[in-house]
Amino acid sequence: MAADLLAALALALTLLTLSAAAAVAAAHDTLPRKSSLFVEEYETQILRSSLDGTFSCGFYEIYDGAFTFSIWYINSADDKATTVWSANRGSPVHSWGAAVTLRKDGSMVLTDYDGTVVWQTQGSFPDVQYAQLLDTGNLVLKNSSGDIVWQSFDSPTDTFLPTQRIAETSKLVSTTQLQVPGHYTFRFSDQSMLSLIYDDTNVTSVYWPDPDFQYYENSRNLDNSTRIASLGDSGEIFSSDFANSHVLAASDRGTGILRRLKLDHDGNLRLYSLNNSDRTWSVSWIAESQPCKTHGFCGPYGICHYSPVPVCSCPPGYQMKNPGNWTQGCLPVVDISCDGEQNVTFLELRNTDYWGSDQQRIEKVPWETCWNVCLSDCSCKGFQYQEGNGTCYPKSLLFNGRSFPTPTVRTMYIKLPSSLDTSKLPIPQSNVLDSVPHQLRCDPVISTTIMEKNLSYFHRPNQEGPKWIYYYGFIGAFFVIEVFFFAFAWFFVLRRELTSSQVWAAEEGYKMMTNHFRMYSYRELVKATEKFAHELGWGGTGVAYKGILDDDRVVVVKKLGNIRHSREEFHDELHVIARINHMNLVRIYGFCSERSHRMLVLEYAEKGSLADVLFKSKTSLDWKQRFNIALGVAKGLAYLHHECLEWIIHCNLKPENILLDQDLEPKITDFGLAKLLSRSGPTQNVTRARGTVGYIAPEWISGLPITAKADVYSYGVVLLELVSGTRVFDLVKGEDERVHVMLKKFIKMLSYKLDKDEPFWIAEFVDFRLGGEFDYSQVKGLIKLAISCLEEERKKRPTMESVVESLLSVNLAGIQ
Repeated sequence: MAADLLAALALALTLLTLSAAAAVAAAHDTLPRKSSLFVEEYETQILRSSLDGTFSCGFYEIYDGAFTFSIWYINSADDKATTVWSANRGSPVHSWGAAVTLRKDGSMVLTDYDGTVVWQTQGSFPDVQYAQLLDTGNLVLKNSSGDIVWQSFDSPTDTFLPTQRIAETSKLVSTTQLQVPGHYTFRFSDQSMLSLIYDDTNVTSVYWPDPDFQYYENSRNLDNSTRIASLGDSGEIFSSDFANSHVLAASDRGTGILRRLKLDHDGNLRLYSLNNSDRTWSVSWIAESQPCKTHGFCGPYGICHYSPVPVCSCPPGYQMKNPGNWTQGCLPVVDISCDGEQNVTFLELRNTDYWGSDQQRIEKVPWETCWNVCLSDCSCKGFQYQEGNGTCYPKSLLFNGRSFPTPTVRTMYIKLPSSLDTSKLPIPQSNVLDSVPHQLRCDPVISTTIMEKNLSYFHRPNQEGPKWIYYYGFIGAFFVIEVFFFAFAWFFVLRRELTSSQVWAAEEGYKMMTNHFRMYSYRELVKATEKFAHELGWGGTGVAYKGILDDDRVVVVKKLGNIRHSREEFHDELHVIARINHMNLVRIYGFCSERSHRMLVLEYAEKGSLADVLFKSKTSLDWKQRFNIALGVAKGLAYLHHECLEWIIHCNLKPENILLDQDLEPKITDFGLAKLLSRSGPTQNVTRARGTVGYIAPEWISGLPITAKADVYSYGVVLLELVSGTRVFDLVKGEDERVHVMLKKFIKMLSYKLDKDEPFWIAEFVDFRLGGEFDYSQVKGLIKLAISCLEEERKKRPTMESVVESLLSVNLAGIQ
């Protein structure tokens, strides 16, 4: 009996040993070709980065009976809560019959129970020998030479790992709590800035870095042609757009710590570090410290506010759409019909903003005008009005709502039916900070009251004899005391208030423009230009001088003439222009506004203007350089017209206003100055004030409202001059008032010759200095594009966005 028992125990121990050995043996770091991992054995049949490695790869159970093929950390307290990559996120496979196979043709394929292909590697890799999970957490396919032909690092999901390259096409997409891809992405934006972006079918908007600030205020640099970023082993996040070698670093910066950079379901980017003592993860860096700035946080119409933690609420007149899910936002209690006259009113929401979805930007208007604009448009859901500068933003959608104190008071007015009683409904407001930073208030009524009381004291009837000496002496003493009082108040109270306001503003994420865009003193610019000794030229906007700043930057100092704005308005307009930045636009470093002096400090372009290089220089531009200039100018205008925060029409595009840097990259100058300069002086010629003869569109003369299509016309003239190397005056040989008539005839002639497809005239039209060295298809494409830009009827002219697309297609055709 005892012997049988011992034999049974020995057999059991042997079976357990064999089972454990099989489990260990099932964990490999490679998967050979023509082999599989099966979902039924997900607990044992996995890939390991090494025998005692950091990562595992296999089937991960996201909920009962549903699995993803994933990679996760194995050294934490909860291994599978730290998934770093998934092949089939949003499309789980069943708990039986599913498998991932490295097929004979070299592709890795995930199939469900019925054989349906759920995911597979992209591309053909016939020489693949095996799949391997590296110590970095990268799943790779290797060929017979050991070279990597595919890797999971090239198709991340919601997590980046140390040493993983963040390339131009790389992006993270958040995972919702339902384990499907969300609306938040982390990638390089169209401006080549590493950004957090809310992205769905209706709304796409950047919310980090803060869109309320300039790129330089966010320590970003737009002048970079590369898009590359990475998470270093020591916890530093590097990106090619970070200015001055700036990095974002973990609070526990240092080597030897396991980390992961994850875009969480709430839209925030967090860097997690593993604690070696208790094997738990903690946040060591976070992108957005204020959750309410995350776009879409509370869904459509919802408002995020702090109480003191972030809370979502619906504004009066709205109710939550889906209880328990704020991403779906709110719905109106009573819909506003667009049939007939709207019976609506507006509800004031102080310190509240719905970022984006602006139908237009209307500057310097009274509140009543903004009210009427939104009232007259049924599609307008409300408007934001900025007190002080009188800026109005009617909105077609109430999204990205947030209520929080700001240095500049923002007030939102939402449109509601007049029949709706909102008097007793609570308005979402943050209660962490006061709505407006305190300022010392000096009310003149107080001083008057005090003076009246003192005067009554000196005119009592029982006083003997005139006391005027004492009276005036007391008044003088009181005046001195009052002066000292206000000086004391300013020095100790107001200064403290300003300091606390600055701290408060910093806590809210606001930064002052101090380094790259600032006010220069007149004395500084006199010194920089050596008393304005080096004149570069002059034009309709003023005289330009070359200067060197104290930091050795070579700049252009432009004296502006005929300024129509007050000093405050001048500053406001400049801050609008300063928000416009593009590699094909001249950078504005700052300005001077002292007494009657109004000057801009601009980027210096080494090669001068396109007019000088194209028409006056002894050395000619080759064809490739001319085409690149045409493309760069088009991109700059497209940015002004369609992409920048403040849409700008240049109004005076010509070769003189196109500068070339050392690499002959074009940079448009004088953009936005039409709003700064007076254009209606009684002694000014209308055409000269509004542009330059030959480059201005026909609608200037006819008195029609000016749109961005006026710039398109001017661009068409510049295109012809780039191709021919000749001024438009020399092309059409007409008097000033007949230039449009002659140019119209000239365009008809070019169009006729293009239709006839006569090749010889193109060689005659192209600048003879090229010596026949040009791309025929590109020249033909540019002439055709110029003709479309010079259409008499502006509706027929293309937009600058479509011009850029046409040039890119022409360039591609030329390369092929």
